[in-house]
Order: sequence, then C-alpha cells, then structure tokens
Amino acid sequence: MPLLVEAAEELFHSVAIRNNVEGYEDEVRKRFGEPAWNNPVVRFLGGDAKDVIERKDGVWERGALIARMCAALRAAQREVPPWLRTLERETAAGAVETALFAMT
Repeated sequence: MPLLVEAAEELFHSVAIRNNVEGYEDEVRKRFGEPAWNNPVVRFLGGDAKDVIERKDGVWERGALIARMCAALRAAQREVPPWLRTLERETAAGAVETALFAMT
C-alpha cells in the first residue's frame, strides 16, 4: 500500500469531493455529472478539467487502481516511473494468486 500512496501523492493532485453535502462540493459534483450518494468514483482529469481516461466507478481493487493510474499517465503522455510499472505488473489481474490453507 505505501507505493500506491506514494504514486497518488507524487504523480497526481488528489482531491476528494463528498457526494452527499451541499455547497461547493455539491456544485463540483454536479459540474461533472456525478449523482448524489453514488459509490466512490476515481477520475483522472487534465489541466482542462476533462477526463484523461474514461470515468469508471467500482474500482475497488488496488491492482485496478494502479492500472488506471498508469493508463492516465500514458494518456497524458507522461512517463510512468519504473517502480510504478513494476507494481502494475505485479498487481495485474491474474498476476496474483491466492491460496487458502487449513489445519484441523
């Protein structure tokens, strides 16, 4: 998780907009056409406030978020740091296997 946090802090300007309050955050939510009380959505915007990659909700897994970070950097024609590319490969769907062991 620390590398994911580092990517968010070092490579992006992160902003949280609550979707269930009035005032400025409500205005921002409406500007981007987001419904109130929806599930969290991660968007990657350019300096023109337009989506760099397509909006997608339901991104709950760490690997999916890392993949979208890399896709956004590539779409913006920015370099994806080697450590983030490695993390993308390591967390790609199907790259991580889970095993469950039990003893009685």
